[in-house]
Amino acid sequence: MRLMDHSVLKCCLFSLLLLTVSAADPPSNAAIFASEMTPGKAPNTSNTASANQPSNTASTNQPFNTASTNQPSNTATSSSATTPSCTTRRCLASMLIAKEALSQPQSPSCISNISVPLIVYETLSVDTKDLRFESHLQVMLSWEDPDLSWNTSVYHHDMVVLPVSKIWTPELHVTNGVQTIMKHGNKDLLVHSNGTIEHMVIMNTVVGCEVNLYNYPFASDFCPIAINVWALKGCGMFLNFGKVSTTSANRGDWLTEEVELNTKGGRDDRNYLWVSLKMRSENPFLSLVLPSILIIVADVVSFSLPLGGGERISFKVTLVLSFIMFLIILNDLLPGGGQCSPIIRKHFCFCLVILVLSTLQSMVLTRLAKCGTLWPCSLSKSKDSLLKDTDNEEESKSDINVSEEEKNTALQKVVKFLNKMAAQDQKNAIHHRFANKVDLICFCIYLTVLIVYAVVILYFSFGSRCKINQLDFWS
Repeated sequence: MRLMDHSVLKCCLFSLLLLTVSAADPPSNAAIFASEMTPGKAPNTSNTASANQPSNTASTNQPFNTASTNQPSNTATSSSATTPSCTTRRCLASMLIAKEALSQPQSPSCISNISVPLIVYETLSVDTKDLRFESHLQVMLSWEDPDLSWNTSVYHHDMVVLPVSKIWTPELHVTNGVQTIMKHGNKDLLVHSNGTIEHMVIMNTVVGCEVNLYNYPFASDFCPIAINVWALKGCGMFLNFGKVSTTSANRGDWLTEEVELNTKGGRDDRNYLWVSLKMRSENPFLSLVLPSILIIVADVVSFSLPLGGGERISFKVTLVLSFIMFLIILNDLLPGGGQCSPIIRKHFCFCLVILVLSTLQSMVLTRLAKCGTLWPCSLSKSKDSLLKDTDNEEESKSDINVSEEEKNTALQKVVKFLNKMAAQDQKNAIHHRFANKVDLICFCIYLTVLIVYAVVILYFSFGSRCKINQLDFWS
């Protein structure tokens, strides 16, 4: 009986060991071990059980082994679905580049709003000959492309840098531009996680502007730069402007006073920069206006020279030739024409005409003071020669008579010569007095004309303006 109790106790201990080993070792080994240690069975029965136990255990535990083997693979699959394949910024950039976003963002409204938060403007040059001016613009751009956004909880980066050649960028054009060159400010652009893109472009544009040069060299005018984008039949782009700043306001003789953003007629597709230009008049005044004024002043002072002797005529001819040479040399500096022709051209024309008239007036008065007549010199000389011939004949006859009458010869010759000289001097004095009176009248008229002209030219230079429609390229 005790032997039986010991065997039962031993069987319980091995059963407990079986349960412990079955958690770590294959079930087949534990079953074989238990079947071998089970008492009270026939050898054939135990052999049969031991032979059949592994196969049953194996067949029974096969699904469990399969489930336990597949459990880690399912866990890996679910983790790979929530974890990105790469976490670096370069890998994220490669993923965005692979999307090939080379076309305009396709919004439901077919319109892309392009924000222009800042424009940095600079005037490069103003061509007064061809009526054009060149400007340099740095334009900041910002727009949204939802296809280039990402989830920051998966990719822990707020922004990434992409090459500008792989991403679509808006193209700006100048409506009234004669020549426009637009290039990217950088080879890269900045993309935010919400799909916002920031970029900068540089534009060099030559704009045809009918600059109002009527008051040259005291000219000032406004010129537009119409910056727009493509839009047609409800599709395309629209620009939303921010602010404008200027750099290097002084360029040669022109000063950029102010740059404003405007729209024509309240239309969003007609935006332009309203550039206020003013000419610095110091250099043109000293090189163009002042020499002409000094030449006119010298011509006025030349009236103090006497009419006889030819000094006045030679001086005035020198002034005329000098002024013509002055105009030839400075012809390239004079502005062009256009709707409002510069008044300085009319000023030079008036100065040349008044100089020529003054020279002709001096020549005529010199002739009048010398001969007392405006007839040509050949006619006057023929009359004088006739008078001289008659006098010579009378003198020859008197000489013959004097030879006969020797007492009164010398006295008669002296008296006759003195009378002739006195008559000629009196005649010349009358001619000079008349010519001087006419010269004084001409001088007063000349001076009055110059004073009136000075008042008129000052009025038109500062008080009058010529109006030009600078936005007629949209009409």
